[in-house]
Amino acid sequence: MKFYHYGNYDKPVIVMLTGSFCPAAALDYLYEPLSKEYYLILCDYNGHHKDSPAFTTRKNEAALIAKHIKEQDISSVDMIYGQSMGSEIGLELIHQLIESGIEINHALFDGAPCIRLSKPYKLFMYFKFKTMINMMRDKSADEVIKWKFLNKFTNGDTEALRPMIESLVGVAPYLTNESIKNETECCYTFDFPKFSEEMQKRIHFLYGSEEKAYKTCHKLIEKHYPYAKMTVYESYAHMTYSTRHTQEYLQLMKAELDFEEKVAKL
Repeated sequence: MKFYHYGNYDKPVIVMLTGSFCPAAALDYLYEPLSKEYYLILCDYNGHHKDSPAFTTRKNEAALIAKHIKEQDISSVDMIYGQSMGSEIGLELIHQLIESGIEINHALFDGAPCIRLSKPYKLFMYFKFKTMINMMRDKSADEVIKWKFLNKFTNGDTEALRPMIESLVGVAPYLTNESIKNETECCYTFDFPKFSEEMQKRIHFLYGSEEKAYKTCHKLIEKHYPYAKMTVYESYAHMTYSTRHTQEYLQLMKAELDFEEKVAKL
């Protein structure tokens, strides 16, 4: 696993986690402006860079991130931010950091696929992801964006996910079948770590109304984390709101961080 740090160590800490098959660069449209005001920690998961061991499990990847955070002598994290699968790793990371005595002030998760699928369906998704990654290995982002089957995933707005697609194309040559299989397992075998009412109130889930993740798991989120906040963007697909309205999205992140800071001073 590779780690990247941006901004000033003395600023509020944000840990940013990417979705499936994406390196840290997939979040550059967010971390570059945020680095002026915050201290950011990002990573390339195992299996996402040259000469890396394969991606393992949600718990193992979160444990490596938790270990790195502790090595930085960080006693509290102002925000854990995750996209898609990174949301599931982020929830596990919250659990592990709390267990080790590190305070989490806030969490923001976009498009979290918090669901447990049957073994046959996971095998189908593994085949689908493996096929997609193999097709990407010698393609450009411009070619991939034109793929018609992505239109359903993005509600016809594939261009909105260009930052993720560009980075995914770059990392595709390093993704082994083992990593793809383990990331599929990570995505679709979620166990909902238990959090206190107070911690749940610090978690905010974001979804587009047209994304499958919202349609299949928002009731599970509401069941397991009844005190968490949820915002649904009408007519948007998986994570497309963040790229189509980046400035508003950044203001949302900053507003939540400012709120936590104000509460701490009361």
